[in-house]
Amino acid sequence: MKVLKTLLSWLLPLVILGAAIGGFVVLGGPKAPPRKEKETPKAVVVRTQQVEQQTTGIDLAVDGVVVPLREVTLAAEVPGRVLRKTAACNEGQLVAKGTVLFEIDPRDYELDVARLEKELTQAGLAIEEVDEELIQNATSTELAKRQVELVRREAVRLEGLKASKIVTESEHDRALRDELTAANSLTMLEGQKRVLAKRRNRLLEARSLASTMIEKSKLDLSRTRISSPVDGIVVEDNVEQDSFVAKGAPLVTIEDTSATEVKTSLRMDEVGRVLGGRNGGDGEHGFPELPAKVSFTIGDQRYEWDGVLSRQEGRGLDEKTRTLSCLVHVPEPTKLRAIDRYGAARATLPAEAPASLLRGMFVNVLLHVDVEQSLVSVPQEAVRPTGDLFVMRDGRLAILRPRPFHAAAGRITYDERESGLLPGDRVVVSQISNPRDGMELAEAAK
Repeated sequence: MKVLKTLLSWLLPLVILGAAIGGFVVLGGPKAPPRKEKETPKAVVVRTQQVEQQTTGIDLAVDGVVVPLREVTLAAEVPGRVLRKTAACNEGQLVAKGTVLFEIDPRDYELDVARLEKELTQAGLAIEEVDEELIQNATSTELAKRQVELVRREAVRLEGLKASKIVTESEHDRALRDELTAANSLTMLEGQKRVLAKRRNRLLEARSLASTMIEKSKLDLSRTRISSPVDGIVVEDNVEQDSFVAKGAPLVTIEDTSATEVKTSLRMDEVGRVLGGRNGGDGEHGFPELPAKVSFTIGDQRYEWDGVLSRQEGRGLDEKTRTLSCLVHVPEPTKLRAIDRYGAARATLPAEAPASLLRGMFVNVLLHVDVEQSLVSVPQEAVRPTGDLFVMRDGRLAILRPRPFHAAAGRITYDERESGLLPGDRVVVSQISNPRDGMELAEAAK
């Protein structure tokens, strides 16, 4: 029995191994895996947008701060005591042009006007007296001429009679003396006429001087009332009522609010765009008068004013920022409009809208420049970090690297002639792995 168990322990594994080998032979060996056919590369699906022709020029967006158009410092033009100071002089007070601000004691100047008017009247009376003397002189001169003629004829007649021994020598001499006396009187009257004429001229000059002095005194009298020369706001008050002010002493400073300006800075490339544009009408320093939009935001509400880039400020570039300071003129600072989220003007202004552009406001300025070049633009997301543009043409990829002309409002603008882009081209805005020129592309379904 023990021998049988030993024999089975040896034979049973051999039987199982043999059965396995027989089954392997019957069923066959392992089959080779099926070969996969290499798939033909498919076109890469991308999203694209069309290259647009830009015919409206470009917009330069810059920051700025509102500055006053001018500040007028009113000074006393005549000395005196401040008799009256109106409430319009208080700092922060809005004043209209012609509003009386101060009144200096006018009594001294009123007395000067009255005195000079009397002097002018006296000069007129003196001229009338001289005119009467001239009339009387003319009459006396005429009579003297007649008398000279008479005594001359008498002397000539006596001279003939003297030759005939009818009159004596003494009678003839007396006639000659009478002739000399009459001639001397005539000469004196003619000299008196010349003296009267000169006196009359002197009196005329005195009257003219008195008239000028009266005008000066009346001007000084008018200067005792000091009024605002502009529509504005009082920013500084220097004098109180009953104070004595000397000529030239500053009284009040008024900021002109009839118009205002926005101070901004342009980079040199932006200055080149401005000067190279075709906007007509050269302003100061050769600057074209570019239309501008000035905007200010309160919360989520934006307000807008119309302006124009008028001139540069200062002589050159700022040493720190290397930018050129410029001024945007806003002719109507109280004329504003509220802009909704879609960029359209609202029909009415909100209650919290500012009454005007105020000094010190930080604002945004949009300058519109018409350029000579033909421009095309693409969305900003189409530009790769390297500056490349992926253009889809006839279902294939073309990689371009044009030089940007301008960037604003989420779009990059290029010079059409230099960029190689054409209106109607489509640029890829989605990502592409391993891009290469000529690879097939397909438009993604919208």
